[in-house]
Amino acid sequence: MACTNLLRNIKTIHFIRRSFFSTSIIQNNQSKYPKHTEFRTEHNQLVYLDDPDKFGTLSGFKIQDEKLVDAGDIKEEEYTQNKPLPGKKLTTRQYADLIKQYIKHKRLKEAIDVLEVRMLQEDKVKPENYIFNILIGACADVGYTKKAFRLFNEMKARGLKPTGDTYTCLFHACSKSPWASDGLKNAKHLREHMILKGIEPNLTNYNAMIKAFGCCGDLVTAFRIVDEMVTKKIKIRVHTFNHLLQACISDKNNGLRHALIVWRKMLNVREKPNIYSFNLMLKCVKDCNLGTKEDIEELVGAVKGKTLKGSKNDMLETQNIDSQELKLLQDPKSPPEKIRKDHIDSQKSINGSNKMNMQNSDAVETTDLMITENKAKITIQLVDNLKNTSKEQRNVPNLLSKEINMHHILALQEVHSLQDKFTVIGGQEDFLEEMSAYSVKPDIKTFTQMLPLLDNTTEAENKLLHTMHNMKIRADIDFYNMLIKKRCLRLDYDAAKAVKKIIKKESEIRKRLYPDNKKKRLNLNIMSYGVLAMACKTKEDAEILLADMRQEQLKVNIEILGALLKHGIVNYRFDYVLYVLNIVKDEKVPVSDLFLKNLEDFNEKCMKIIQQNENSHRKYSNSFETAYNKFSKIYTNWLREVNIHEALKQEHPWEQFKTSSPETVQRQNIKIIEPKRFNKRNRKYVPYVPKI
Repeated sequence: MACTNLLRNIKTIHFIRRSFFSTSIIQNNQSKYPKHTEFRTEHNQLVYLDDPDKFGTLSGFKIQDEKLVDAGDIKEEEYTQNKPLPGKKLTTRQYADLIKQYIKHKRLKEAIDVLEVRMLQEDKVKPENYIFNILIGACADVGYTKKAFRLFNEMKARGLKPTGDTYTCLFHACSKSPWASDGLKNAKHLREHMILKGIEPNLTNYNAMIKAFGCCGDLVTAFRIVDEMVTKKIKIRVHTFNHLLQACISDKNNGLRHALIVWRKMLNVREKPNIYSFNLMLKCVKDCNLGTKEDIEELVGAVKGKTLKGSKNDMLETQNIDSQELKLLQDPKSPPEKIRKDHIDSQKSINGSNKMNMQNSDAVETTDLMITENKAKITIQLVDNLKNTSKEQRNVPNLLSKEINMHHILALQEVHSLQDKFTVIGGQEDFLEEMSAYSVKPDIKTFTQMLPLLDNTTEAENKLLHTMHNMKIRADIDFYNMLIKKRCLRLDYDAAKAVKKIIKKESEIRKRLYPDNKKKRLNLNIMSYGVLAMACKTKEDAEILLADMRQEQLKVNIEILGALLKHGIVNYRFDYVLYVLNIVKDEKVPVSDLFLKNLEDFNEKCMKIIQQNENSHRKYSNSFETAYNKFSKIYTNWLREVNIHEALKQEHPWEQFKTSSPETVQRQNIKIIEPKRFNKRNRKYVPYVPKI
């Protein structure tokens, strides 16, 4: 046994020397390996570098035992350990009410955080599809398409089934997208998804589809969706026609022609137009044109009551609009005799098809029917062709009415001005009479959209105000803002300022009538001061306007300052321009491209005037050059202080929804009511026992 122990000790000493030798080499080479821990035997005779009970440590490398950690396990452990108290959680309805409060005050980021932060991270509540539908609809209203579809994907990932409201809100988000191409792409993808999953759209989904494809510029698909509805025997009601009218507004060149054909189809299927139908027609008249002369001829052929070619199902296909129709007017190159004959024949056909009591062809007293061509601006020539017609009788056909007197048209050509386009659908009097014929009462939005279509005269505007007074329709602040803007655009500044007195007088009347109802009161808003700034010709007027804004606790923006700047630029008032520039710097208002462009143009004009009049003092004296030199120095320093490069960075339209809303003066009165928490009590059922 002694010999055996001796041999064992000799082997151990040999291993220790070799390990010491390797350790010294590692230390000399400044190795990254960790230092070894010394262990001694029972008799403290031999020293070991590592624990002798561990295997594989003689090479000098230390093996560390590391546990494999999964991020999902940590997340699950934190979720199970940090459970919130039952009293902290709210019901689905309470979460929904909280989200609606933020949406009401236009705080979308805070509304989304209720779901993503409070419900999922803090309270650890499983949301329902109702919560997702509210947020998707809120994102759709502001055009935040990307976030709406992200919420839709998260909704599906959580195993929640999308409802019909979900798809309606998603199509609405596509129609409100800032980019038509992006909205059209998402709309097509969503429609393909519904077809692939076998989801049958309801009437509301179809209407949202029509609006989405129409607003994104794909009118062909919008009309095809209507054909699909007819194929599935879904009755086309007035709401669907309203969405078609809204889709026609996207076509600025031919939208009014499409809208009139949709209107005639609505009357043919005996659908009664409502207030939205008439308001959409007014908007279409303002934003769209009738198209070329050939397009107008096809429109006249369509409104004569002739059915469009094609199958019954293809009642609203866009290709049918361009089909060959029986035209009212012939080619301008044809002789006048042939035109007269065709015109008389067309009148007879109108008598037979529409059963209208029109005069015979012998009553026509004109000798020649000539069509004059003008490439720049062409108008509709409307004359009285009948004998013994009174002056009060209308000579212009109303294309919105069921029975149209087409015999008054002598020549048909393109229409460009708003007043002429408004005349095509009846003008102010006939348009209101047409609404009365369908028992539709106009609202303030009707008169607000009608205001830009009237003649640019104070008499026409006062007549509209008198009509509103007779119909007992009270104007809102948006109507008065439009009235001020229209008068300022025609440089009638005194009449524009007179509207402010009307607003003040109306506000006092409403305070007496509705002392407790603040919604019915009439107060100036930021838009009012924006249009009133267009009437501030002098620096003194601008100071009064800005003082009134400070009194109302309204912050000035670059649009108001830009309107003030234009008056200083036009009149070459350097003191006025410098006053506006100082406000921009003091209030730290971010400048816009248009604001800087007007300043640069003004600077270049002043330099050209000085160069052209160096040797002549007829138009401008030396005082102009002195004032410009002073302005030039201040303007150069102003450009450095404002930091134009940072101000001109174009902000992404969705960037405002990624950050919390700033606390401004206007938002101090906003209060979010926190729902009351309650604990459920375990109440026992006590049967009713009558007292004897």
